[in-house]
Amino acid sequence: MSRLMGFVHDRVEAAGHEIDYLCADDVPPTWAGWFGRRFAFPMAVRSKAIEANASGRPYDVVNVHEPCAAPVVIGRRGAHAPAVVVTSHGLERRAWELAKEEAHLGREGPGWRTRMTYPVSGLWPGDLALRRADHVFCLNEDDRGVLLRRFGRSPQSVTRILPGADEVYARAADARDYSRMKRVLFAGTWRKNKGIEDLVPAFGALAARHPDLRLHVVGAGVSPDVVLARFPEPVRARVQCETPSDDREMARAFADADVFLLPSLFEGTPLTLMQAMMSGLPIVTTATCGMKDVIADQQTGLLVPIRSPESLVSAVDRVVGDHGLRVRLGRAARAEAVDRYTWDRVAAPVLRAYEALTQTSLSSACHRRPATETP
Repeated sequence: MSRLMGFVHDRVEAAGHEIDYLCADDVPPTWAGWFGRRFAFPMAVRSKAIEANASGRPYDVVNVHEPCAAPVVIGRRGAHAPAVVVTSHGLERRAWELAKEEAHLGREGPGWRTRMTYPVSGLWPGDLALRRADHVFCLNEDDRGVLLRRFGRSPQSVTRILPGADEVYARAADARDYSRMKRVLFAGTWRKNKGIEDLVPAFGALAARHPDLRLHVVGAGVSPDVVLARFPEPVRARVQCETPSDDREMARAFADADVFLLPSLFEGTPLTLMQAMMSGLPIVTTATCGMKDVIADQQTGLLVPIRSPESLVSAVDRVVGDHGLRVRLGRAARAEAVDRYTWDRVAAPVLRAYEALTQTSLSSACHRRPATETP
């Protein structure tokens, strides 16, 4: 959330608004002992809003991540009753239903302790926040539909937002000629929802078919040993891990790749998908969540079913064996990203929502500040 909101709010700030940020590192350590980690952050958000009100410069908007939002929504009247925007990067309720479905299918699912505690500690507060917030930002049309149908929200109170990609990704890949086909890129946190249970067998099969093919894992958020341990011993030498330090290094990793593979089970809309499009990479990803909203199958990428390593192998095989397909998919994806997914464009709906929420209060106080609170 912090990266997406940071890039978007740079544009909101450029439009003349003030932005304050509160992150988990800003929470006093003693608060975690008093309230527990789950509640310390939202209590700190509420405290910051009360402090701003007491100083005579109250916030007009507090934007808070869905898992931390319930105490903020409930306690807003003590903080000058600012408008509360809840941002969801994939509805907690939908993620939970998918996790239980995974267990039912014999795949890795939630443990017994999580099954006992999470409905009370995570689902109920999330549901409450989504119902009572003044506005909700979500990252795909499936989530938007659930918010309208199950949570009874009006269409005007839900804004579907998207990640963007910096043009540094396009510039870094200017020289791409699509003649080489040796490096598969997986860019994302190394965790279940990203489809790693399907990525591992899929790349094992691809490695057996294509002796020169390598897998580049970028931004896993865990040590290389954790990643490599998931692969069979004969495949490990063909898996490389990297953690870029900034967008310039990240863009170079995308420019060096030949195909982008993202087999996610559940997402909002991943930032790396836009970066891959901006880099002109041919894309193979799953037909779920924000991926199917953004990628037009056979036009800007190839969509495959979730939980299907065989489909991943088949799609990558097509890309490996068809130079013309690589060119067509990659160039179409890049053109789409340059036209629709720059940060200036994707920030516009956020700015409109903020200004609609603050229209009444701005008539009496011109210098209040929208705030983003990110765990």
